[in-house]
Amino acid sequence: MEMKRLFIHAKPVWVKGLSKEMNIHVLMRACFSCKTTQGVQCRIATSGIYNLYVNGVFAAYGPARAGKGFFRMDLIDISSLLKPQDNIITVEIAGYYVNSFYIQKQESFVQAEVVQDDEVLCSTGNSSFTAQVNPYTVRRVQRYSFQRPMIEAYRLDQNYNLYLSGKALLDNLEEQEVQEDKNIIERTVPYPAYEISHAKPIISGVVKPLGEPGNLYRDRSCTNIGPLLQGFSLEELDFCVTDEVQRLAFLPAPVLGHEDILSESNYQIYEFPRDLTGMPFFTVSCETDITLYCIFDEVLHNKDIDLPRSGCANVVKYELKKGFYELKFFEVYTMKYIKFAVIRGACKIEHVQMIEYKHEPLEFTAKVLENNKNLQKIADAALETFRQNAVDLFTDCPSRERAGWLCDSFFTARVEYILTGENKIEHSFLENFLCEDSYEFLPFGMIPQCYPADHNDGSFIPNWAMWLILELEEYRNRSGDEELVQRYKNKVLRLLDYFKAFENSDGLLENPDGCVFVEWSRANELAHDVNYPTNMLYSAALMAAARLYKDQSFVRKAEKLKAEILKQSYCDGFFVDNAVRRGPVLVPSGESTEVCQYYAFFFNIVTPQSAPELFQTLIKDFGPTRKQNNLYPQIAFANAFIGNYLRLDILVRYGFYQEVLDNIERYFLYMAEKTGTLWENDSDSASCNHGFASYVLYWLKQI
Repeated sequence: MEMKRLFIHAKPVWVKGLSKEMNIHVLMRACFSCKTTQGVQCRIATSGIYNLYVNGVFAAYGPARAGKGFFRMDLIDISSLLKPQDNIITVEIAGYYVNSFYIQKQESFVQAEVVQDDEVLCSTGNSSFTAQVNPYTVRRVQRYSFQRPMIEAYRLDQNYNLYLSGKALLDNLEEQEVQEDKNIIERTVPYPAYEISHAKPIISGVVKPLGEPGNLYRDRSCTNIGPLLQGFSLEELDFCVTDEVQRLAFLPAPVLGHEDILSESNYQIYEFPRDLTGMPFFTVSCETDITLYCIFDEVLHNKDIDLPRSGCANVVKYELKKGFYELKFFEVYTMKYIKFAVIRGACKIEHVQMIEYKHEPLEFTAKVLENNKNLQKIADAALETFRQNAVDLFTDCPSRERAGWLCDSFFTARVEYILTGENKIEHSFLENFLCEDSYEFLPFGMIPQCYPADHNDGSFIPNWAMWLILELEEYRNRSGDEELVQRYKNKVLRLLDYFKAFENSDGLLENPDGCVFVEWSRANELAHDVNYPTNMLYSAALMAAARLYKDQSFVRKAEKLKAEILKQSYCDGFFVDNAVRRGPVLVPSGESTEVCQYYAFFFNIVTPQSAPELFQTLIKDFGPTRKQNNLYPQIAFANAFIGNYLRLDILVRYGFYQEVLDNIERYFLYMAEKTGTLWENDSDSASCNHGFASYVLYWLKQI
């Protein structure tokens, strides 16, 4: 990877002795003067997450993520926030130093400088910046989820806002240590849009102690802490905030007095215009010391927030001394609803808003949207879903994980191209995988299921590595970037060599290591022994590799696989999902799933011409109404991703446009109407904002 000198003077620093400690929030601050308020930029890179403030005003959140051992530098124009004379820049950095799917576990550091016309006005590594471990954050808190690091909790007094604005100093400034130079690379993706959205109060009520619930829910991110999932154990926590919230009963009741005033043991639920991703901010006036819980989620169940629904600790806790506060969450979260609950003292909450964190504004037009309000609503939801899941890389969801998953990226990358005409995010996403030659905890040759991420438990999805090969070919066709494809050659060849060990005498993959994944349906329970959807994907990956690297041996291997799949799997009008090993003999399981049939057409194992009866059955009898019509009940139903997506892609490919439009409306309208975004599953039981769901735009554009 080409290295450039991107910082002029700044050095990577951290508070001395704390670079390998969990969940350290550091406040860095510098004062500077500039000749004019034009052309002033802040350059910043970190192994953690930063929030940048200029003269007390929020300026940026970042960084853009890179692969292990590399760090992307943000270049933030701060001119509009400056004063003619003295200015104060404050950076808060979270050094989590735990494994996650969100950011990788690496030694904590920050490197920053303010520059005007190549003159460095202040920089880390000298006396310009002071450093202080944030005394207001509670450090020993639980993880947010299995996939993301720690939650936020605060104990604040009046000096907190004064410090951010530069009107007060903190005591006990810390000694800093300069670290060895880091591999700093450019940010190659657009900067996010920080749009502001407002919330309105919709439900109020009273809070009562519930005692100890009989079914206290504790996610694996609480109970599985250890070498494979790092964090603070339950015994080490200052408090377990999800336990505390579950010990409270929330009872709807009429609002008493001013709607923004929360007396002791009251709560108020606010609603944003749609499911949003970003940092909520609001003001709180406290006449006494208070304890405030901010509980949030994407949907309501029974007019309240169901905390265990998403598998996330969707709570930020504040213990506030008497006074006035302007509060903002440090991290980005996803929500349509936020509940403020006071259990000690009384306060007034106002100006509930969110600084959104998403892709810059985009437009989408398609002829099929004209005079069709339902399709327009779905398209708007798909565009919103893309923007929230395409900032520094393609994420599966902006909430539970914020992780860059393969397979998902194959579909989201197509959307990026039709919306922007470019593949900047895809390039950055793919480039990240190249930062490491091989990956700790994974077998040699295997490629991570999501990245940049830590996989301490050795988990991987072999199917997702195959999807990477398919995406590489499409990336080259879209971008013409042969250089990146060639940089991948060794990885692709090693991956295909890795799979050879799992080929049986028929050339089919049989019980490959890792989590063989087809989709979240009955199909996943049939993924053992010889799984035919996986082998269909394998044949397509081999063909893509042959075209990428001009190797005819892969063509021959793929054709042999295709013939063997047809011979073994296609019988009695449907494809069987798997065959089970009985000694030396493979015996078809006899079970067929809907998604397996879609795999067969998507990967050209069959075509409408070679399997006309099956194709007509899929067109006429399968799809969004099959369940209610009880057609072919012996064929297990598909889920949203990947089955329903493959179905619609096949319909588009073969010109069944009216069926596509009808299916889109039936599959997605209820999602768009409920959250203004599109979901992970066909129910709201998981993420209601999933990047691949923006693929609706691709279908609409093809039509």
